Amino acid sequence: MGQAIRHPAPLAITPISHAPPRGGNLRSGIQTALFAALFVSGLALWLWPQDAIVVLAHLAGGLVLLVLLVPWLVRHLPTGLAHSQRRGFTILSWALLAAFVLVLATGVAMSLPAGAWIAGVVWFWPREVTEALSFLHLWGSWAAAAGFVLHLGLRHWAWGQP
Repeated sequence: MGQAIRHPAPLAITPISHAPPRGGNLRSGIQTALFAALFVSGLALWLWPQDAIVVLAHLAGGLVLLVLLVPWLVRHLPTGLAHSQRRGFTILSWALLAAFVLVLATGVAMSLPAGAWIAGVVWFWPREVTEALSFLHLWGSWAAAAGFVLHLGLRHWAWGQP
């Protein structure tokens, strides 16, 4: 048996201290927690639609998320797209954005009759429109939740990446 062959160059290991930051900040953490709470309260409303407190909390939480998310996305999208190195991740991110826009837009549309009522006007969408909005809002939220988990997994946890 001869001598063991040694590798001529040291292994290239990137220290964690030099890796790009992958965690979020407090605001993105709050938005994530708020989305999770809205997802759970939405499921509760789907199962028990007559719970007025949950309806009001879901509506208020959705409006807060809308106010927090829109300016954050305006800042996050250009930098995120500029740094995206994986085509699949970029496609997933666009699909996630589409799902969030769908959920937020249908949520705002479904809340318009409540806003009209507060303003003193009794007005409702036709039943078919309400059913379509509810369907899109519910299933869009499932798509957004799945896409969000994948997005965080691929970006912040970087499976299989150094």
